[in-house]
Amino acid sequence: TVSAVIFVKECARTNDTEDEDGDFVDVNNCGLMLYRELFDRLYNYQRDGVAFLYCLYKENRKGGVLADDMGLGKTIQIISFLSGMYDSELIRHTLLVMPTSLITNWVKEFTKWTPGMRVKEFHGSSKAERTRSLERVQRRGGVIITTYTMLMNNWQQLASYQGKEFCWDYMVLDEAHKIKNSTTKTAKSAYAIPSRNRILLTGTPVQNNLREMWTLFDFACKGSLLGTAKTFKTEYENPITRAREKDATPGEKVLGSRMSENLIALIKPYYLRRTKTHSGAVMPQLTRKNDLIVWTYLSPIQEDIYRQFISMEHIKELLTTTRSPLAELTILKKLCDHPRLLSANAIAKLGLEDPAEGFPDEEAATDPHSVGDVSDETLVTESGKLTFLLQLLERLRQEGHRTLVFAHYRKVLDFLQRILGNRGFKVLRLDGTILQIAERERLISLFQSDTSYSVFLLTTQVGGVGITLTAANRVVIYDPSWNPATDSQAVDRAYRIGQKKDVVIYRLITCGTVEEKIYRRQVFKDSLIRQNTGDNKNPFRYFSRQDLRQLFILEDTRSSSTQRQLQELHSRHRRSDPVLDEHIAHLHTMDIHLYDSALKDHRDQHVVNNSWREIARTVGKDEDAVKNAGMPCCKQ
Repeated sequence: TVSAVIFVKECARTNDTEDEDGDFVDVNNCGLMLYRELFDRLYNYQRDGVAFLYCLYKENRKGGVLADDMGLGKTIQIISFLSGMYDSELIRHTLLVMPTSLITNWVKEFTKWTPGMRVKEFHGSSKAERTRSLERVQRRGGVIITTYTMLMNNWQQLASYQGKEFCWDYMVLDEAHKIKNSTTKTAKSAYAIPSRNRILLTGTPVQNNLREMWTLFDFACKGSLLGTAKTFKTEYENPITRAREKDATPGEKVLGSRMSENLIALIKPYYLRRTKTHSGAVMPQLTRKNDLIVWTYLSPIQEDIYRQFISMEHIKELLTTTRSPLAELTILKKLCDHPRLLSANAIAKLGLEDPAEGFPDEEAATDPHSVGDVSDETLVTESGKLTFLLQLLERLRQEGHRTLVFAHYRKVLDFLQRILGNRGFKVLRLDGTILQIAERERLISLFQSDTSYSVFLLTTQVGGVGITLTAANRVVIYDPSWNPATDSQAVDRAYRIGQKKDVVIYRLITCGTVEEKIYRRQVFKDSLIRQNTGDNKNPFRYFSRQDLRQLFILEDTRSSSTQRQLQELHSRHRRSDPVLDEHIAHLHTMDIHLYDSALKDHRDQHVVNNSWREIARTVGKDEDAVKNAGMPCCKQ
């Protein structure tokens, strides 16, 4: 049988109807019967999610998007839904696609929640073993778990059985923003798999880009909802985008508003998102999340190189062209982290002097051990961020906290790993060089179970998605991402179901630099940077020429104007906490500025308060209009 629970149900049929009614529960009266033991373990909002998925099926909607905030258990909702569907004999075959790093967790959750369900992996180096697993599920029913890489390379095999086309009952994509650009090989491979129903899971739903929205809903609903890309551009994207522009006429604004309302009404029945703030009974466990924006200062050597770089003729010329400034801005971001992230060769090309005595040459700069002849003290004093972070980690260790540190560059982790080790810290590390899933799982399990490890170092791209590290209750974002959703993913490794302590996040942003400009724009100008929204060639095309010039100006390096604005806006809203107050008082002794939002940062306060606000922002509508537009397929 596909599921052990089916056997229980069949046994119940041989007894009396009352026993069967006792073993199974109608989820929120939507019509889907779920095994009671499983139903009882779900939170109310998760039951709503299962009912939402069943409503899509019952009303023949072909698919939809489950976009719950990270850490609210989208995995559990899908497993519960599939359990009910298999037990009711409504489906037999499911294809589940995800990033490689999530496979172990999904298998573990299936085993925990539905131990009898046939779940096989289409993954690994053995082609024969993969084929056996796939054919067994195709023949007898069950769930196949595979990766986006496997999907790209083996879509023809996944789409056929015994020489004929094979149609899956359900195709579920986890971290579904992987297909947000319909022209990529990943998206094309996903489109090529025949499936009757499609569900997309993402904790970072589309926020800015209408074309992205079209791609996700076009895939989920098989083109039946928003028409072709060309039609969508003409009917929705163009008028809505035009209405936002400063010189839009009153008529254009009215048209854009009307098309926004139409678009909201269209997608609403196919989309469900709950945030931690509004997920009902789940949050008593997570009593608090505190976001601290830590404004660090450039070291003298950092400031010197920064000023030399932005005054170069090369930069002045750049600002008179239409070329993307991404490469130059990346150099500035690296400088904010640590000057040794730049190679000597790069510095020579820029016409600058070496940033410090003993700076490694180009070849050595790519070697993690290239700073072996540089003392820890020198490394630390060269970076304002590193100076602060090491003081912070010492303090957190004294207070008994365990900390996740996320950074974009492995070289930053190299510095930290060496210095912390020399200072007696027990440290674990996870980055892109660790390719084996089993080794990643070992590191995660070790940190979760062994309290002697006080710091876990992770690269944002590898450690920021799909893993659970609730043993930590402190999170440091060493360098802010162009896209704030990336940082939110990282934070939610610790702030998720299973976390028993208050979580404090420290976002390190360097005063007066490009980091502060980008953060300010994210906060006050609605996150218009599109680095992670498919426009990779030029994420700055939404910036005016004046905006770009501002990015290459170094403001006051010892005081943050953004911090002053935030303080004026929100300091009176702060919820007092004596323990946190004492900790913050200590932080202020570390020669930094600090913005404490206590509950959420400014951006979160204005974005996460309503599950429809992301969509409202995307289509340019006010929130109340969105909430009142359209009707969901089931009462939520």
